[in-house]
Amino acid sequence: MSAWIRETSRRSVLLSTSAVLFGMLPRIAANQQEFVVRSRANLVVLDVSVTGSDGTPVSGLVQRNFQVSEDGKRQTIKQFSADELPVSIGFVVDMSGSMRSKLDGVRRATSTFLEASNARDEYFLIGFNDSAWVGLPTGLDFSKNRDDIRKALLGVRSAGKTALYDGIVLALTHVGKSRYERRVLVLITDGKDNASSIRLSEALQFVRASPVTIYTIGLFDEDDQDANRGVLKQFARTTGGRYYAPKTPEMIGDDCAAIARDIRARYTMAYTPPAESKGPVRKIKIEVIRDQASSKAVVRTRSEYILESPSTR
Repeated sequence: MSAWIRETSRRSVLLSTSAVLFGMLPRIAANQQEFVVRSRANLVVLDVSVTGSDGTPVSGLVQRNFQVSEDGKRQTIKQFSADELPVSIGFVVDMSGSMRSKLDGVRRATSTFLEASNARDEYFLIGFNDSAWVGLPTGLDFSKNRDDIRKALLGVRSAGKTALYDGIVLALTHVGKSRYERRVLVLITDGKDNASSIRLSEALQFVRASPVTIYTIGLFDEDDQDANRGVLKQFARTTGGRYYAPKTPEMIGDDCAAIARDIRARYTMAYTPPAESKGPVRKIKIEVIRDQASSKAVVRTRSEYILESPSTR
């Protein structure tokens, strides 16, 4: 890990979310007392994916290849890293009754992802059906042992409804305990939320305020009227992740391998947020500048963040 990332971890709050849930998520965590979402950005850190038109990650870029704008005004990149940094990764998996025939494919795809990941990454599992829960054994928040995730997935059977929003919020809360600054969720579901104790608007508030990158995989049937495609696309687009829609469970493995490659190839950069911007919600845009002979690059990163005012810090 580069020196500036280590120093940032010690002294700056980087798009961090202080989230404690009160009354709204009784089936997620009864000991959590209050719902608060805040972001304090002394240094805005961005996790950035750059791919070619064919979806292949673009490597070898340097700081001068990037232009960062906030609310339409160009910002100075203060710190930059192209190193492959370890990541805290959460699998957020739909365990509802409708997933029964698809879970074996999900298990195989997850194993493919694990094999393609950095050996230093750490993992956790969130399952959801009628409610949401942490999938690893009590006392084990994260694990670097890939078999722990495999065993946790094997030990769960599908049943019940779909508390998707409860699952994503529990995952965003849990990942705040992680040791790494780079944080990713991989959400896999086949249906529309019909059991959560919180609303979509509240889940989106968490997503917008969190520094986590979310990749989403929708296992929808073509004629499924309860599909949640729009929400999954919004989770991914807002956080700089990507939405996948494999046609069969057997195809999830290819998508999971692609996600693992994308995570390992991402760039990390930081800038100081301008004091003169108005309002707490800041819009972000990143462009890649290369020679004219290069093919067009597709850039994915967080599209916005929420800056907490000094009076509430």
